[in-house]
Amino acid sequence: MFFSAEHCRPCPKQTWCTKPPSGRRGRGITFLPRERHEALEAARQAQETDEWKDRYAIRAGVEGTISQAVRVTALRRTRYRNLPTTRLGHVFAATALNLIRIDRWLTGTPLRGTRTSHLEALMLAA
Repeated sequence: MFFSAEHCRPCPKQTWCTKPPSGRRGRGITFLPRERHEALEAARQAQETDEWKDRYAIRAGVEGTISQAVRVTALRRTRYRNLPTTRLGHVFAATALNLIRIDRWLTGTPLRGTRTSHLEALMLAA
């Protein structure tokens, strides 16, 4: 649903809106069907529970492992054409990751934190 630009421009709350009106149309708003809205609200409430956070922590660990595998071993692309050799390449990649982790554990090297974007790095430097 869109508001007309003539109704949107004189609105005193216009500074609170996220996008300025452009052209003939004013601001738009979207309403989800009741079932989808209730499902979305239930999912958001479930995310506040400790059980959900524990399950998500497991997923976050797996995502971190996949990210490390992609960065360190270029796992997204294989240099082999057949499935058994590709599978062997994945086994070697997993072994390499385990060796890297064992080395970090034995030497006491701390894990890297979250990557910093270029913009954030500039802001930190200022």
